[in-house]
Amino acid sequence: MLDNAEYFVRTFIRGPVCRGQIATDVIRDNFWTLFQDPDHDLYVTDARYRGQATPLLAMPGQNDDVGSVLSLWLAYRDKRNQYEALRRDNYADLPAPSWSTLWAGNDNALLSIFRHFDSASVTKGLIGEVPQTMWLFDYPLLERTYYQLAVNFDVFGNVSHQAQTRLYFDLIRNGAEQNFLRLMPADTREDFMDDWYQNSGKLKLWLDYEAIDDDKASGLHLSEKDPKRDFANQLLTRYGHLNASPDPINRCSGAFCSRDGIDPALQDAEQALSRLTSRPAAGLKVIEQLPEATMLRIETASGKREVYSLLRNRAHSNVAFLLGEAYRYQPGLDTVTIYPGVLSSYPNFMFNIPARQVPEFVAQMEQAKDAKSFEKIVDRWGVRRSHPLFWQYFHDLSRYIHETTPVEEGVLDMNRYENL
Repeated sequence: MLDNAEYFVRTFIRGPVCRGQIATDVIRDNFWTLFQDPDHDLYVTDARYRGQATPLLAMPGQNDDVGSVLSLWLAYRDKRNQYEALRRDNYADLPAPSWSTLWAGNDNALLSIFRHFDSASVTKGLIGEVPQTMWLFDYPLLERTYYQLAVNFDVFGNVSHQAQTRLYFDLIRNGAEQNFLRLMPADTREDFMDDWYQNSGKLKLWLDYEAIDDDKASGLHLSEKDPKRDFANQLLTRYGHLNASPDPINRCSGAFCSRDGIDPALQDAEQALSRLTSRPAAGLKVIEQLPEATMLRIETASGKREVYSLLRNRAHSNVAFLLGEAYRYQPGLDTVTIYPGVLSSYPNFMFNIPARQVPEFVAQMEQAKDAKSFEKIVDRWGVRRSHPLFWQYFHDLSRYIHETTPVEEGVLDMNRYENL
């Protein structure tokens, strides 16, 4: 499973269980996913522990009696929390987790996940600014997630099956977050949980989740000021050879914010585009006008073109509930991620921009404060359905995928394309 982790994670993140707003309400808009090395996984190495844990690793949804949804959910929640307590206590007796805890077998070891409101995508590599949360899958969690959300998920199941499955997805996310927190300094873990579960999330912490281990120290030497960012920086340094592609646009650490070895015109374009990333919507008002996934088609004077995905990352006080997203949405904290490639199967809009005009495009995006000023940008560079070259540009996205990542080639769905 680890050797093909991207595939297994995609089976549920891109599968039918993650179709629709309610289905994706329990994941963040962007996060990174890591995996625990089997040699440091108690479930793999300790038969006694495995025997204790296995009876607690049940998968809901097999009994779809509508009248028993609540009682079934409570029973599975309690079993899951018993497992988390067992895992916490047994791992507390082991040496502190170190970098060797993380699996680094191939480029499936580092994955980025993006939610696009009612769908989601998975890409190899660590893409975007350091996210608010990260997931760490051990073997029991990865296998259970795959069988719960992909193999045993019945697309045509009744409301009981659908509800149980998606409610359990919330516990899966929480389990992956708790696994990751073992890598953080013990005295910071509660602060991270408070940040991830703000406002109504506090109620969910109290009602449904097992307490985390905030005593056992981590074996990683991380900055006290910002341990998560330091962890990310060290991760990129240690496992840079596994990272699918560097990301200087979103994580610019110096004067140069573009990739090496590409057309100088594209380097200048990427340098300009980096000004739009890592900025909250409160300071970059144009984000409020953007759809979930926008494609930037940038053409050089020589006729070469590059496609970038401009993804809107919506911020939430917590993602612990299937309903009520509007009450947890924090629009002023939205950001954008810009990355080479087509990262969504459902492009919502596209801009076609000559490379030399990208700095001007970025400047106008920075200055746009409302729908009227954004419309001027769309009028100049946007590709609406009424654009005379709409189909040429839209089909060129598929040609671009064929040229750059042929394994990913497929038909893009334009049903969610917006006429901004």
